[in-house]
Amino acid sequence: MQIYACALAFCPTETEIKKQYRKEQLPFIKSVTGIRDTWDPCLQTLEGHSGWVWLVAFSPDSTRLASASGDYTVKIWDASSGTCLQTLKGHSGEVWSVAFSPDSTRLASASGDCTVKIWDASSGTCLQTLEGHSGWVRSVAFSPDSTRLASASSDCTVKIWDASSGTCLQTIEGHSGSVLPKISFDATSSYLHTGIGTIALGTSSSSSYMTSIRDPQSPRYQGCGLSSDQKWITYNSENWVWLPSEYRPSCSAVSEKTVGIGVRTGKVWTYNFIDNVQDS
Repeated sequence: MQIYACALAFCPTETEIKKQYRKEQLPFIKSVTGIRDTWDPCLQTLEGHSGWVWLVAFSPDSTRLASASGDYTVKIWDASSGTCLQTLKGHSGEVWSVAFSPDSTRLASASGDCTVKIWDASSGTCLQTLEGHSGWVRSVAFSPDSTRLASASSDCTVKIWDASSGTCLQTIEGHSGSVLPKISFDATSSYLHTGIGTIALGTSSSSSYMTSIRDPQSPRYQGCGLSSDQKWITYNSENWVWLPSEYRPSCSAVSEKTVGIGVRTGKVWTYNFIDNVQDS
């Protein structure tokens, strides 16, 4: 009962528990100051990393949470209890990004050691180490069908990998700087959304896909985007709108027919294409 009464003393002042049981407070406690008004909305604080946590990702079934850290590890947590289920070790550099496969069975991690690792999300076993980037790997994403994996790197490229064999299927060039923003596949696995536009990927068995690998001018960015030198807003890889220096991005995002741009002055602005842009 004393433990209960002590806890009541520190209960937030505007909660129903405090209001209903205020009279049960220990008689020798006159008042307690500095108590918050309501409960903290934080449900869990997950502790265990010894370095900065750069990115977290829920599994598609919402039962687990993965965290990527500067301590060279990935941790997998029980999303309900906050218990650490796995600590994945093997990278020799900071881990910048993690992504679960759509079926929640695998986890990909991107690291400053220039590699991507694919892990069994249940056992923590490393299934694949994907090598080929010459710079830090900053972002990873599985395709919706779980057959491919995309990785974005500071070597100015995006790579598409076979998620089972670890074979590099395609190296996408065209960025003039590090590819830092999050990358993602569309729902059909036919397009890859990047920071400067959307790329049509096709399928590994199609002739157009194989042609795009051989052709140094391919792939072309589909829809709206930004040129690799960040000086133009583009449409289907063609320069449409020239950007004055004060409107050129320090960061950017592309969504369908809208380009969002953040500039060094602290301002953010958007450019929206009209619906019938193809006919204009």
